[in-house]
Amino acid sequence: MKSKLALLLAVCLGCSMLLSGCWNSRELNELAIVSGIGIDSLDGKPGYRVTFQIINPSSSSQTMGSTSNQPPIVIVSSTDRTIFGALRKASRRATRQLFFAHTQLVIIGESLARKGVTSIFDIFERSHELRLNSAVLVSKDADAASVLKLLTTLETMPSMGLLKKMQNTSRVWGENRRVTVFEVINGITGASDFTINGVQIVGNAVEGEKKSSLEQSDPMVGSLMSGLGVFKEEKLIGWLNGPESRGTQWVLDKINETNINVDSPDTEEDIAVNIFYSKTGVKVELKDGKPVFHVRIREEGIINETGGFVDLSKEEEMEALEQSVEEKTAAEVRLAFEAAQNMKSDIFNFGNELKRIHPEQWEKVKQDWSSVFAEGELDLQVEAFIRSTGMRLKPYIPTKK
Repeated sequence: MKSKLALLLAVCLGCSMLLSGCWNSRELNELAIVSGIGIDSLDGKPGYRVTFQIINPSSSSQTMGSTSNQPPIVIVSSTDRTIFGALRKASRRATRQLFFAHTQLVIIGESLARKGVTSIFDIFERSHELRLNSAVLVSKDADAASVLKLLTTLETMPSMGLLKKMQNTSRVWGENRRVTVFEVINGITGASDFTINGVQIVGNAVEGEKKSSLEQSDPMVGSLMSGLGVFKEEKLIGWLNGPESRGTQWVLDKINETNINVDSPDTEEDIAVNIFYSKTGVKVELKDGKPVFHVRIREEGIINETGGFVDLSKEEEMEALEQSVEEKTAAEVRLAFEAAQNMKSDIFNFGNELKRIHPEQWEKVKQDWSSVFAEGELDLQVEAFIRSTGMRLKPYIPTKK
């Protein structure tokens, strides 16, 4: 009898545990899926304006036969002295509970970034709802809300479009790379400074919010990945653009693939070399109290385009091209290094490297590392190898008629 009672109690207990597993479940039709978050400062007073880019389920269902003409996203904004307060206040405008499991992107307004970003990311580490692997951008010459409101042509979700632009240009051009919330937090708490990708609005931002802009084959407004924002002591202090941006990525060993145009040895035409492999090694040491940054870059590429007549079957021609690639790469790295030294901002992770390899030396300079870094010496060596000339060695020569 007692054994039967014990078995019955065990069964009841097991069933109760199974039944309680869904006590806090939420139905999909009760959630507002947030794909992007924009954070701006308030003019003349403390606090934040937080903008949420929400996937519009009515628009998403068009592929299932709906005739809805609604935009693919809904924008909801709210203000508060804290980000969490703004998040909760958004409930006054949203008919569904905000859901952040699919948030891909966080955009920070430039004016807020110049004031400091430390307080922004505290909630990301504390909250179980927000994601540390969301990508981070800084809106250049605009507020974050304006960027989030732009509609895109190739991607239904604008935030996904921005994310793919960042990933695409990082993979094939090299001036930008994907930076996550987690990496920004590490940059704030680490021994070195850091950079965040910039995004810029091209054209009339107001027109870009209208669905009619999607009906044009060549939209008059859009967004563009634009440079790297330099952060020192958690504040945006300046921008690196073009060669400076790519030079920074060379040092950080973040180049996946890129293109370098070099002058033809015999003509004024350019030769396009596609760099498909790059590896950077960095060592830092102190000599007589001054840091020396040893940077070694090895890169491999193929020739994708030539202008004029260049006989690539000749070894001396290939060696001259390899030297030109080395010089072009070194020039970009030096531009980035000089710009960083002028800002007294160690964006190359040199401080963390010195701390890791020579902790006793780091202790001597850590209190004034910005000034010490600005007086440092760059020891740079670049090796370039051209592995292929494509489908031909000699360019075609037009027949004279």
